[in-house]
Amino acid sequence: MVATTRGANSPRKLKFSDKIVTKGLTTDALVKKMKTLHSELASMDQDNVDTNTFQGVRKELISTTILLHKDKGVRALAACCIADLLRLYAPDAPYTAPELKDIFQFFFRQLSTGLRGPDAPYYNEYFYLLESLASIKSIVLVCDIPAADELLCTIFRNIFDLVPIGLPKNVEMFMAEILVALIDECASLPSEVLEILLAQFLPARTRTDSPAYRLSIGVCTRTADKLQRHVAQYFGDLLLQHTPDDQTSMPAEDVEELRTAHELVQRLAQAVAPLLLNVVPQLEEELRVTDQTIRSIATQTLGAIFGDSNGAKLARTYPSTWTQWLLRRNDRVAAVRVMFVECSKDILLHHAELKGDMEEALKGKFMDPDDKVRAAVCKLFSQIDYEAALHHVTISQLEELAGRCLDRKPAVRHEAFNSIGRLYSLAYPEIENNDLAAVPQFSWIPGKLIEAAATHETRDEAEKCISEFVLPLPAKSEDVVPWTERLLLVMKYLNPGHVTSLLALANLKSPRPSVFERFIQCCVDFNGGTIDKNEEEITRNLNHAIKVVTSQSADGSKLAEDLHTFAKLNENRLYKLVKTCVDPQTDLKTLIKSTSEFHRRVEQASSGILETMSWFLRRASLHIVNQSSIPILVKKLKLADQPNTESQSLSVLECMSKFNPAVYSPHVAELIKALADEKHPRLVQYCTQALAAIVSLDDSLAPTEKRTTDRLVKIALSDAPKQAKFALRALSHCKDGAHLCAKVVNTIAPALPRANGDTLVAHIAALAEAAKSCPEAFEDKSNVITTYLVQELLMSNTPSTEDEMVTDDADEEWVEDSQLNAIGKAKLLALKVMHNRCLAHVHSDAALDISQPVFKLLFTILEHSGAVNPTVEYDPRIKARLRLQAAVSLLKMSSIETYANVVLKNLIMLAITLQDTSFRVRSELLNKFTLLCINRKLGPNFYVLTFITAHDPEREIRERARNWVVKSMQLRVQHFDMLFIRLLHLLAHHPDFAVTTEGLQDMAKYIEFYLDIVATAENISLQFHLALKAKTVRDADSHVFSEHLYVLSELAQHLIRARAKNRGWTLNTYPGKVKIPADLFRALPNHEAASKISKKEYLPEENLQWLSAAGKPVRSPTSKARKTGDDKDKAPRKRKATASGRTNGATKKARRPQKVNTWREQSEDEESDEDLTSESDDQGDAKSKPRPSTSTREERRLRRSRGGEEAEPKQDSEESGEEEGSGEEESDGSSDGESGEEGEGESDKDKSTEVVRKKRRVRGPRLTHRKRRSRPSKP
Repeated sequence: MVATTRGANSPRKLKFSDKIVTKGLTTDALVKKMKTLHSELASMDQDNVDTNTFQGVRKELISTTILLHKDKGVRALAACCIADLLRLYAPDAPYTAPELKDIFQFFFRQLSTGLRGPDAPYYNEYFYLLESLASIKSIVLVCDIPAADELLCTIFRNIFDLVPIGLPKNVEMFMAEILVALIDECASLPSEVLEILLAQFLPARTRTDSPAYRLSIGVCTRTADKLQRHVAQYFGDLLLQHTPDDQTSMPAEDVEELRTAHELVQRLAQAVAPLLLNVVPQLEEELRVTDQTIRSIATQTLGAIFGDSNGAKLARTYPSTWTQWLLRRNDRVAAVRVMFVECSKDILLHHAELKGDMEEALKGKFMDPDDKVRAAVCKLFSQIDYEAALHHVTISQLEELAGRCLDRKPAVRHEAFNSIGRLYSLAYPEIENNDLAAVPQFSWIPGKLIEAAATHETRDEAEKCISEFVLPLPAKSEDVVPWTERLLLVMKYLNPGHVTSLLALANLKSPRPSVFERFIQCCVDFNGGTIDKNEEEITRNLNHAIKVVTSQSADGSKLAEDLHTFAKLNENRLYKLVKTCVDPQTDLKTLIKSTSEFHRRVEQASSGILETMSWFLRRASLHIVNQSSIPILVKKLKLADQPNTESQSLSVLECMSKFNPAVYSPHVAELIKALADEKHPRLVQYCTQALAAIVSLDDSLAPTEKRTTDRLVKIALSDAPKQAKFALRALSHCKDGAHLCAKVVNTIAPALPRANGDTLVAHIAALAEAAKSCPEAFEDKSNVITTYLVQELLMSNTPSTEDEMVTDDADEEWVEDSQLNAIGKAKLLALKVMHNRCLAHVHSDAALDISQPVFKLLFTILEHSGAVNPTVEYDPRIKARLRLQAAVSLLKMSSIETYANVVLKNLIMLAITLQDTSFRVRSELLNKFTLLCINRKLGPNFYVLTFITAHDPEREIRERARNWVVKSMQLRVQHFDMLFIRLLHLLAHHPDFAVTTEGLQDMAKYIEFYLDIVATAENISLQFHLALKAKTVRDADSHVFSEHLYVLSELAQHLIRARAKNRGWTLNTYPGKVKIPADLFRALPNHEAASKISKKEYLPEENLQWLSAAGKPVRSPTSKARKTGDDKDKAPRKRKATASGRTNGATKKARRPQKVNTWREQSEDEESDEDLTSESDDQGDAKSKPRPSTSTREERRLRRSRGGEEAEPKQDSEESGEEEGSGEEESDGSSDGESGEEGEGESDKDKSTEVVRKKRRVRGPRLTHRKRRSRPSKP
């Protein structure tokens, strides 16, 4: 085989003529010869050479003497010479196939052992060999050798064994050329070669700095077209091999191999996507198989592929695969759906063009029936960065994520809180910069977290999320300004309700000393269990403190266990640190330092309780805002160009003044200085309020300079109501407070008739405060003041223009403070003057004399629907406000035992006000009532009012009442157990009581509402016993009410029996002794009367049928007004303020609540009932009285069911009204008459009570469980 020479020059001949292999030749000599030969061959040009001159050396170079020579240099040079010959003979080979096989095996043995780096011996020769094979492509001769598969595998193995050594880049390049040439030229690619290539993509080897990984990427990329078929066949065979039969499950080792193969596909998709042209359709088929494991693995693999940088392109290339993968979101197996969600992260992060499909796919996953799926989709959002959340996630998705914070499963809630909180933390810097995209996308998140904190089950996690992500403690104590400004910025995007809740979460509203401080003191007393004396009492106090603390958490058992562990640690340093953190006068620097040390020490002492004690510290300390923030907040009030910030600062400062004034102790001098800043009236108002609050807490801090007191006097006489009120309060605590307050009162009193507008309001506000804080100064002018307030202000109606008091609806029976005119405000303050005066004189001998006209005034207002003088026409909106204020005044006066007894005798008046026609009256009164109960201002006897809400048309009110009772029962079970007899008494006095089927069904709803909340298998016998006892006594007021009581007693017995039967409870005889409230009942006069009453059936027989179905959990009614109120698109149905009769609207039942709100502190008072007296009177022998007629009620109900009274002709309405009035009075009158004839001992009070009841029934609209106004719908 001779090469043909072209060109003008004659072919070049080989000059080397020596024998290479001769006897006795030393190795050095042989090396020298080999170098000479290699040098000449390397210099020769392939196109101008005479190959006939190579015949001698061609054969000698492949002799075993050379190929197997012991010297490395000889072998290296021989390899180079042979490579030159292959170059010079190209395109024909100068050797036979067997010889070529030996040659290439020789080549790669040399490369494997010699190509070890530039410093290796003969490295240049090995490099020359490699370059020659790559550049001349002589390596392709391997493909012409028969049965070359083994040699191909050897070459690939040798190269991939060499490449990890870290050879120069050009060496890697030549290796790639060799491998590419072999793949391109081979007729069929051995499976082992493919495995060697694919093995480089396994996770353990796919480091970007790996030479083998780079080499395999380069080779596969350049040969993708040829490898596609082989790769597809490889994975197809693997899948077929590991696909189980329908009846068998896949072995664990097969699952592992399948996972490895799919991981390989993922790596190939990332590095050499073209290789998978025919593999992706196979993966699509895997999504359809019945085996869950294969579907799960395929879902994960395709998710990773679509999430890669070129995933969007693949989704467009394989639309059916993309669609089929998206369908895995609804896979029948939850594990596959979880896998789908987990794989969505990278797609959201990297592919905006797939955003729409992903949003739709994930939309329903927040409500997936499996909690693992919901947790996974929530966790997904914790793994994305800010940019992805801003650009690739919609607000609706974030809102759904926030909604999962209320999920019923703790794992889902945890992930949701973590994700939504983290996203807000990432977005905060942009919100702070007022980024137009970030603000609408993320600023609403704190509000949702605050809403979640209102639910008992989620409050702990919501607080933790807020403290970690939304309002964290700063890392450095010097960051007090950004820390405070962050709070103000968060508040900027909150609604008023959220702001109120946030300030409560900031622990500003916690009473002092708090339950947490009491717990620490109990720990100190407990002394780790080593107690010298009073061991039982100290242990009991500790257990009770733990019970109160744990009642504020959903995980009370774990909390109690950890708090006991903490108490047993007996670490005085920990106690000191907690006290420091809880102290309202602690500054930010000390708080950060103490908190950090506390966490560190707790972790060292007992790491298992760290989470609980962190919760404890969050609940106890001022970690969101504290006294260090006050200078910054005050400064914000002066910034007129930032009205929003000013409003937020004022909210925080007012909350501090009202609930936690101790934070102002270090800042009294600043407050006094700010009083003179007339340019900023809001600042003056705040500073006056703050100063009044702190001096009320500590008289020693009261101002003493005349300039300051004169300034306070001036403010007290100003036309700013709040400033006047707080200025007078501050003056009352000054050294010469009585004189200064008297000066203000003596100036205001004669000026009242001439005052008007804001001046009148401010003067009365100051007088209300004077009556409370400095009664001796008020009493000097009390006659003048009270005469004016009652006769000139309350009893007269001063008309107001529409512009003065604008509401959204002229028929609405409510007006907000901001829309209330001056006369209305003055009237409300006048009532405060009255009750403040009573409270101030509670310990004086004249207390009852002073309070008697006030009680008369307040009850008159309630009796006449808010009118002091029934002959004068009042604005219905003012009347609603007066009703509420009168009821609140009575509640506040009830905090004093002397006055409480008076109110309890007329408790029905408060009960009816809780059923007012105005939603706002009912809601605000219930709020005030529960707040007074929480703060232990009202005795347990008042708790019965809670159950009057049973008929409220607004579920919110019913649930609020129910939740408070449920929470309170954890600490005061005995109070609510014993309230049943008081509830029956209250219902007996209810003006709506009637012995008709419908009337008794109304009464039954009250009883069922009580039993549904309070009754248990343990106390049902007590409730039944109390119901029985109601027939063994008589009402203390009237025989008529006694008969009502007996009807209710029998009704309650039936309801309790039905409830016990339906629930499988055993109704045993109650073994204990019960004291019946002596303030409500009297003993029966004799045994004969008792026997007669016990034998008589007071409950009509026609009621037994519907009573047999009773006992199921009560669902509070929802009136037509409630339906209207819930409809966001329709205005609420209005009613005119007429004196029309009451009606019974159709009611619906509402579901029992599943969530219980958290209350900070509960009372520990116990009910103490007096023993019954056995006194008798003539009324005991009285005969049964005819019950009030209900015909007029039925007529009114019928008219309303046909369209309402307003639709009837005027004449009919008037006639009906006359009939109603006369009918009611006649019926009630006959009752009273008979009672008077047969019960001569009935007191005047009994008669007056009946008269009140008669009037109440005629007036009608106030009995509001039949016609209450629902909450107004928002426009």
